Amino acid sequence: MKVLIAEDSPVVRRGLQNFMKKWGYEPVETTNGKEAWQTLMADPAIRLAILDWNLPDLTGIQVCHQLRKKRLQPYVYIIIFSARTSTEEQVAALEHGADDYLAKPAKPSLLKARLAVGRRLIEQIPTG
Repeated sequence: MKVLIAEDSPVVRRGLQNFMKKWGYEPVETTNGKEAWQTLMADPAIRLAILDWNLPDLTGIQVCHQLRKKRLQPYVYIIIFSARTSTEEQVAALEHGADDYLAKPAKPSLLKARLAVGRRLIEQIPTG
């Protein structure tokens, strides 16, 4: 299953990529929000997305909000991955359409479990 990783930090992006491959996912990487949006629009095989909040061009929250507004099919399960840890910011991410929120730094086992939840849910949704 393809997973979009939208992260501007090369170190974090590389770490996420390594974990995704190890866990049997196919990572697709972007470094800014505009690339993330274009990639999601162009590749319907991407069903999971990990979006950093602080991306150049468009934030992860803006990408998430636009994606939900467009009602893209098939459904993309979105995890906002951010160093922002306040309850208000987590609530804002969820209100803008994120399915989950994971604070950096995150334990790999927690990320793996959250991806599994997303995968389980989207596999129950018809692809159109």
